Amino acid sequence: MPGHELIDSEAIFSPLGAFKRIGLAVSGGPDSLALLLLAADYARRHQQPDRFIVYSVDHGLRPEAADEVSFVLAMAAQYGLMARGLKWEGDKPTTGIQQAARAARYALIGAAMAEDGVEILVTAHHLGDQAETVLMRLAHGSGVEGLRGMDYFAEVGGVMLVRPLLGIEKAQLQRVIAAAGLAPAADPSNNDSAYERVRWRQMLPQLAAMGLDGRRLARFADRMRDADAALDEMASTVLFEHDQVTGIRTLLREALQKAPRAVAIRAFGNLLQATGGGGKPHDLAPVEVLVDRLRADPALKRTSLHGCLVSSDGTTIVVAPEPGRSGKAQSRAEPGNPVTRN
Repeated sequence: MPGHELIDSEAIFSPLGAFKRIGLAVSGGPDSLALLLLAADYARRHQQPDRFIVYSVDHGLRPEAADEVSFVLAMAAQYGLMARGLKWEGDKPTTGIQQAARAARYALIGAAMAEDGVEILVTAHHLGDQAETVLMRLAHGSGVEGLRGMDYFAEVGGVMLVRPLLGIEKAQLQRVIAAAGLAPAADPSNNDSAYERVRWRQMLPQLAAMGLDGRRLARFADRMRDADAALDEMASTVLFEHDQVTGIRTLLREALQKAPRAVAIRAFGNLLQATGGGGKPHDLAPVEVLVDRLRADPALKRTSLHGCLVSSDGTTIVVAPEPGRSGKAQSRAEPGNPVTRN
């Protein structure tokens, strides 16, 4: 297959050997179209045409989108892969459209994956996407967890994702498309500076000229991932007691004082997430302020944060769920599991 020698499809897909059926998120743009070609090359080499299913979503936001989905389906058929076109029906929000479209996309693909017996979805996020993510989170004041960028494996909207192209530059993907003689679809929103991500994308060449290129930003993200894992391990040593009936958690103020500040903040942030029952990461800055206060002040009558009521008598810190909170969200919430991002 023309272009496959530019990127080794074996290196991309061999690590996913544990998954019997794999979904591919393909919009028709150059990145995802290159992903389709690499999957087709791998499927041909291993004689596994039925292992991959291409999913392409028409969000109903642009008149060209329907044709782009048809293009993706035709490309999948041309290269011997199964494919499904999906459409976001119904009314669209007037604000937060990108976030809503993203949620709808993963909901549609997730439902289709369940029907098809697909275990994981591969996306075409690449090195440039990782660099943009790190810059955006840095600008938003993210802590260590946010600065780790996008993970190789992740769960989004109930869909298990893998991003095997995170170490590959966009130019490499474009060369794969060019070698195959294909003309990818062009989404004008990818160049619309009204979106923050696009503004950072446009800034990257200037940063690269100063030595801060995509690969250095990605390396920084890798180091933050290592630091994040170390914080998790240390935070797990900050012990607390949990009343399973009331959902109340207590810990000794001394334990929070003795721990290094970063560890104390991570541990207490995890505690808030577990107790408040929140389903998403919360703002880090208020957690930092509250931990500093708990460590410095002998007593705290009561304050609320992230769905929790927090108080201290100077010896014991009590964290209780606010009325109406279940306090049962613990998938990534007990100490040792990061919860604060920005």
